[in-house]
Order: sequence, then structure tokens, then C-alpha cells
Amino acid sequence: MEECVVGIDIGTSACKVLAISRDLEILSEKSGKYPIYVPKPGWTEQNPEDWWTVVKSLLTDTSAELREKGYEIAGIGLTGQMHGLVLLDERGKVLRPCIMWNDQRNYKQCLYAIERLGGLEKVIRLINNGIMPGFTIGKILWVMENEPEIFAKAKKLLNPKDYIRFRLTGDYITDVSDASGTHMFDVKNRKWCDEILKIFNIPEDMLPDRVVESSEITGCISDHVARNIGVKGEVAVVGGGGDAVVQLAASGSTSPTKLCILIGTAGVVGLTVDRYFENSGGILQFYCNVMPDKWIVFGCTLAAGGSLEWFRQVFADSEEAVAKWCEKSVFDILSEEAEKAQIGSGGVFFLPYLTGERAPHTDPNARGVFIGLNLMTRKPDIVRSVLEGVAYSLRSVGDILKEKSGGEIREVYLSGGGAASSVWRQIFADIFGARVKTLKYSEKGGSLGAAILAGVGIGFWKKFEDAVESLEVVYENEHNPQNHEKYEKFFKIYEKLYPILKPAFDLISEKGQQ
Repeated sequence: MEECVVGIDIGTSACKVLAISRDLEILSEKSGKYPIYVPKPGWTEQNPEDWWTVVKSLLTDTSAELREKGYEIAGIGLTGQMHGLVLLDERGKVLRPCIMWNDQRNYKQCLYAIERLGGLEKVIRLINNGIMPGFTIGKILWVMENEPEIFAKAKKLLNPKDYIRFRLTGDYITDVSDASGTHMFDVKNRKWCDEILKIFNIPEDMLPDRVVESSEITGCISDHVARNIGVKGEVAVVGGGGDAVVQLAASGSTSPTKLCILIGTAGVVGLTVDRYFENSGGILQFYCNVMPDKWIVFGCTLAAGGSLEWFRQVFADSEEAVAKWCEKSVFDILSEEAEKAQIGSGGVFFLPYLTGERAPHTDPNARGVFIGLNLMTRKPDIVRSVLEGVAYSLRSVGDILKEKSGGEIREVYLSGGGAASSVWRQIFADIFGARVKTLKYSEKGGSLGAAILAGVGIGFWKKFEDAVESLEVVYENEHNPQNHEKYEKFFKIYEKLYPILKPAFDLISEKGQQ
């Protein structure tokens, strides 16, 4: 039997399990869904037992398939949705559903936390990040205030992927990247922030027993679990990492010269850095990387691929019909339409603030806008303006990263659903003024990165970056200098639109709430 490694990704709506060989070839790939519960508007929860049920089933099927192919699992890496709060009692039983990363109930607690800690600048000095509703610290304070009887019973708090580790190995352990996402972690020194724990009376023994580097082996699957899922021998489990960090690094951002853009529903722009610097303003997230002695700094926009999906749902009935008739993807049809328009979309600009915005403008009141429409405007202009508007918004985040890091961006890596569009890839290349690459398997997300971390842990590869940098480049788009020059002029216009429209956004939001 040959050895292989497995990555487990506890996503927002589904779990993915991916097995790879020493040669970075995919041996098995499986997924399984679980429900999201919405008890009240703005609340999102999941039952950790649902995750575990799916993980057990997928691992059982994966191990059986691998045995038929002559492979056995030697290591497992974990990744998953960040910031979620799982509370366990003294026997390891879940006390309440997990409060998820996109839950908005703790806005008041976040404001209180910032005030109690002495303001945003003091918070950034402590953890080099701000505090917003998505992050774990606010969820803890909410439970303290609203469910004190549950918090009194809590003996351990874990992030989602670390709950799966607990069920696999019995260990209460997290890694530095997921710990960073709790916003209780001193990312500079890679340890818990004692001052935050003390001020908010969070017992240190309630935290995971250890914080490890992402490729460090934390234990082995218990004999009971191994029998149930059909694996033999000591299967090592490594630290793993938060999904955004793992995917950015596994998609190409392995050094300060390599920017990575993820286009899912949201858009993420990230950069690996090897020196610490202050994240002034707290707009970006500055976390420990899955590579030791490195960090990753990134910003999130809320409607990247989501903007194109919205356009499809609202305006693309005819394209849907054509796609069905031609047996093509509707997004391929839309890309072909966008290609018919000139650079700059005939003067039409799209601001992709369909669900508010997080970066570079932290503004829940921001709204989506088409501006510049005229009698010459045609549908290809509007489609292309959506692609360009998303690229402009991510360029804005990329410029902040470049300025703060002080480095030189030589390559841009594109990952996620948007990377499949040749038109969109070229738009990104021309707007960023850089060569754009897409790596093999980058669409696999965090499960690939988690599997690579497992491989580093058990010795398949010396370093995480060695494996990533050996992946084949499947798409490569060189920027056109003339197109870039044109886009620089349009980008300057785009950058001026939000400040001009900000008062209108606030007025619309105010009137809408009356």
C-alpha cells in the first residue's frame, strides 16, 4: 500500500474531503451537505454534530475507495469556516449550536469590546486587527450576556475545524491561523492576548490546550474512530488552518511578491508577508500564516462572484435559454457578451456594493450602482461593467496591501469560480497591470491546502510552499500595457465614486428603515 494524505474542509454549506498522493495528484474527492439554521434574521447557526456525521461518512467512503486503489491514509489536515463558536461542557458535549462566521447578532458587543479596550487604535496595538460582528470574541461576549447559564457550563471553546479534531483525536488544539481569527490572539507573538482575556473574564483554560503551527502534528486518530472509518495504523492529524488563510496560500500567495485573489460569492485579496507591520485602521485582517514565521494580510469584499450571480438571476433570462439550448454555462455566454464591449464598458461603471461592503470601505449602508448609462449603452457594456467593477474593487484592496507591505507585486494568482472566465482573467491582468496565473486544483479550495499541510507534517514535502510552487499553472494571462494605461484612467474615476455617493447611500439606508 502506498501512503497518501487527506484534507478535510468544514465549509459553510458542505464538507469536502480530498485525498492526494506524493505527486500532488487527486486520488479521491467527496462532499456532503449539512443545514444552516436561521433562528432570527441576521442569525446563522449550525449543529456541530451535523459536521461530524458528514465527516465520518465521507472518511469511511474515502478510505474504502483509497484501499481499492492501493493507498492508505497516513495524515489528515483540517480547514474550515473561521470565527465560529463551539462551546463544550466538561464531558465534551456541545452546549448550543455553533454561532457562525456570518452571524450578525453581536454588533453591540463588538462596540462595547472596542470601547472597553480603549478604542480601535488600542485594539490594533494588542492584536493588530479590529473587532467586528463576524469574529469570535463578539460571539463569546454575546453568550456571556444573553445565555449566562450556558456560558457557566462551558469548559472549552473551539473553532469548527478544531471540533472535528476533537472528535478525531480527543485533543483540544487549534492552530495559529484559526486562533488569529478569534481576535483574542496576539498575532505578532503567536500567543493568546492576556490583556483581552483578563478584561473580559475569559478563563484561559477554556481556550484550546495548545496553539500549534499549521503543519505540526497534533495527535493521531483514536482507535475507536479508526475502526469506524476503516483506516489502519497511526493516522497523524496536523494543525491545519482557517479556510481563507489556507486557500490564499494554496492558490499561490507563498511570498510577498505573489498576490492572490479569490473570487467566490465574496472576493478576498491576500498577500503573504514575512515581516510584521501595523494594520492601522483595521480594515484588513492580519493573521498568522500556515507557513511558520510568516503572516497573511487580506481584505474581503462582499459581492464579487455574487455580483455576477445577481446579474444572472435578474437580467440573464435570454442567456439562460441560450446556454440550455447550447448545453453551455450561462456564465460562458455572459463572458462572450462582455468580450464584445470595449475597455471601460462605454463609460458605464458598476459599484459592487450589493450587500454593503467590508473593504476597502467598511460600510453596511453602501449599495450597488450602475452609473454612466446613456443612449449608446448596450447589454455587453453592462455585463462587462460588472466584471470590471468587481476587478476595480479588488484592485482597491490590493493597492492597500501593496502600500502597507511596502513590497513589489510581481505576480497575481486568481482562484475560485471567476478564474474560469478567460475574459475576466484578462480584465484582472490589465487592471492590475500584472501577469495573472491560475494554479491546477485551485478551485478545490481549502481541502487541497489542508491535504498539503498534512503532507508537510508527515514528511511528503519539506515546506508548504515547495508543494504549492510545484503545482502546474493551468491559465496564464499577461497584461496588455496599452489596456492597462486605459484602465488606470478609468480606475481613478471609479475610486472617486464611493466618496461622492456615500451621503446618498446613508440617506437611502435611513429612509429605508423608517
